[in-house]
Amino acid sequence: MKKIYHDENNHDQTLLHSLVGLPQRILQLHEVDELSPLVLHELGHDSHFGLNRAVYLIDNPDFDSLRGVAGFCKDECKLHKPDVWADPHSFAQDMSRGEFHQQIKSFNHSSITRNQEQCSQEGLVNLGKTFGLHNPSCCTWNTRHGNHGILLFEGHENMMEKQKSLLSQIIALLSFC
Repeated sequence: MKKIYHDENNHDQTLLHSLVGLPQRILQLHEVDELSPLVLHELGHDSHFGLNRAVYLIDNPDFDSLRGVAGFCKDECKLHKPDVWADPHSFAQDMSRGEFHQQIKSFNHSSITRNQEQCSQEGLVNLGKTFGLHNPSCCTWNTRHGNHGILLFEGHENMMEKQKSLLSQIIALLSFC
């Protein structure tokens, strides 16, 4: 039992160290194409939050637009380098072959924040299901210029509430990309 606790504690420390370093990486690589998808992939991997799938959307009520920015699918991780930061400039090209990622990037719909029913928790969960997410969870946050970030994700079965809570706090970093 002590070994399991130690491994879990070590994972938490590694995760915390990685998350604390993300803002610096984002600042250093601000000119990289597809930086938001790169950060989403980093967060989605097993070494971080172990997501199965995730969808990152930006809702702009002023222009009546909800558009897809990035899609993460665990199965598409084989398309990019194991360490996404080793060659961040090749990430966009690597992920151009990602079917789920491309599906999300091509998504364009009218704003949902204009419609309270669609923007409700239930409405967002239903939106996640349209992307093929099973039992989706969601996080929303306010971004610059009156826009809204939306993350719809499918975590592993044993994803703990503390992991979801941490993800909901750190995911706003996507707005800085």
